[in-house]
Amino acid sequence: MCKNCLVLPLVMGIFCGYAGGGIIYTYNGSADAPGSGSAFDALDGTWSHSNGSDEWDATAIGLGRPGGAMSLTVGADTFLRIQDTGDPRDYGMGDPGSNRKVYLAHDLTADGLSDTFLNEGITLAFRARLSTSPPLDDLHPDGGGGIVPFPASGDGYLIHDGGKGSIGLHQNAGGTISFSLVTEADGQGMLNSGGLIMNNMNGSAVTGDVDSGEAGALNFLPLDPTVWHDFIIDIIAGGTGTHIVGISVDGGPSVGFNLTAGSGNDYDGINYLAIGQGSTGQSGAIDIDYVSVIPEPATLALLTLGGLLLRRRRQAYICP
Repeated sequence: MCKNCLVLPLVMGIFCGYAGGGIIYTYNGSADAPGSGSAFDALDGTWSHSNGSDEWDATAIGLGRPGGAMSLTVGADTFLRIQDTGDPRDYGMGDPGSNRKVYLAHDLTADGLSDTFLNEGITLAFRARLSTSPPLDDLHPDGGGGIVPFPASGDGYLIHDGGKGSIGLHQNAGGTISFSLVTEADGQGMLNSGGLIMNNMNGSAVTGDVDSGEAGALNFLPLDPTVWHDFIIDIIAGGTGTHIVGISVDGGPSVGFNLTAGSGNDYDGINYLAIGQGSTGQSGAIDIDYVSVIPEPATLALLTLGGLLLRRRRQAYICP
């Protein structure tokens, strides 16, 4: 079990919409346009992959360099799949466009969020799983040790480079908070199961030392990462780190964590939502059905439980 969490008796329904709050942005997994590579015009026309954590060659998985990004429809599910196979440069495929990291961002400043939105309170909602079925390219591990088949149990991604992960938020005033799905094998001895991982708790100031395996307390929520889960994650400043998060999975009770925001940043001057896998040294593949950002409404009730300050909404999650 997690060392830095507290199960809270706040049961929330699976996210569909929010009465009184208002979703400012949703990506629904159905668009995979590569864009120009120099503007916020990728995926649904509002994402950029012109940043230091990206080398996407703008192709789908199975085309171009190993890995990539593509929209898929399987049964009733339409979703975006992002795969980083490792470091294809070590196998004769150089930059630009080696796919050694695939990382995209959506401008939340353009959506009206303030530069301190993580401190003021925000909700991040998404449905995701680790990829386990085709199409998936073989892994090209960093270091050139030899191409290996994609693992049947999935390939997750650790927090890296100052708080970056598979799905994350960055506020322009400083601070990045991210979440990634991982298998037990990804944990390098840190984990005893698969689950959801996030920034470590490492003090009350934004720092670059919040990544998996670094200083501070590990934040980890055990679950099966290879099946679809709906996550509702509330974030606000406070606690023993820089922020508190409350995470509800599939409509279950919220679990609270203290964590420390990271200093990782790929876009100066804006707030942004990020998705992808931005580390050269890692490999992974994730499916994202949707991701939504919901600013907190003005009417909030503050609740302190076990030293964690969380919010209980006066409104309720509703489905149309």
